[in-house]
Amino acid sequence: MNQKQAGRGAVLVTGVSSGIGLSIAEALGDAGYQVFGSVRKDADADAVTVRSVGRVIPVVFDVTDAQAVRDGVARIASSVGAAGLQALVNNAGVSIAGPLMHQPMEELRSTFDVNVFGLLEVTRACLPLLGATEAPRARPGRIVNIGSVQGAFSVPFLGAYAASKQALEALSQALRRELLPFGIEVSTIEPSFVKTGLFDKAAALERTHPYRFTAYAEGWDRFNATLRKEEAGAPSPQRVVAAVLHAIQSSSPSTRYPLHPMWYVGRCLPDRWFDRLILKATGLDQILRRREGTT
Repeated sequence: MNQKQAGRGAVLVTGVSSGIGLSIAEALGDAGYQVFGSVRKDADADAVTVRSVGRVIPVVFDVTDAQAVRDGVARIASSVGAAGLQALVNNAGVSIAGPLMHQPMEELRSTFDVNVFGLLEVTRACLPLLGATEAPRARPGRIVNIGSVQGAFSVPFLGAYAASKQALEALSQALRRELLPFGIEVSTIEPSFVKTGLFDKAAALERTHPYRFTAYAEGWDRFNATLRKEEAGAPSPQRVVAAVLHAIQSSSPSTRYPLHPMWYVGRCLPDRWFDRLILKATGLDQILRRREGTT
């Protein structure tokens, strides 16, 4: 570790094999931090090492595997020693779309396993390294959780994902208040669409998925078309990266970083107004019209 890295401290970023996580990890490396990045496979670890040109040190563990998380964090602890971690960036996440009436329960559970329980597993394992100990630390660490605008509202077919991100919001609030006595700040970043490929699985299933043979067929097709359009026009992860850097480096970090106007719309617009907008946008108003036409 060079002098610049020693001054900045060490950071763990989860889910760095691609997308936002890799961009965050690389930017932190460029800023002089010693960066550890979690990946799930050895092949991903090799790819990250090559791509980052040594700026990111891969640590192989799945956030849903409690023992693997503990082992991975123990390896980081042995590397950073008494200096601990300056920040934990909880980025690892999944999104599996579908109407809640039909979506398999195992998909809902796996979404929460990664986005909620895995996040908390990693956080708890890292807390001693961040300064949640009896002996006060001169410079306590920071926790930055990558949430979503879906943490402020829910839309059809993203109910499981939105529920997990709203649960993340609640965990972040509780953690922030519980960790303030230790001086550990907790911030949540709330982006909308970013070029990451997070929703590729939903779009890939569009033509063959059984949801197309339910009453939601038209809405499902329009939803996937919207995903493709939004992903194609989405900004790069740089705005998210800038928010993460501010949350880690600022003397007065924000508790939330909403990065899209829809976050405010979801918070402020009356539910019934939002319902009408979303039904029309997704084509689900057609189901209502058909039903009204038969009564």
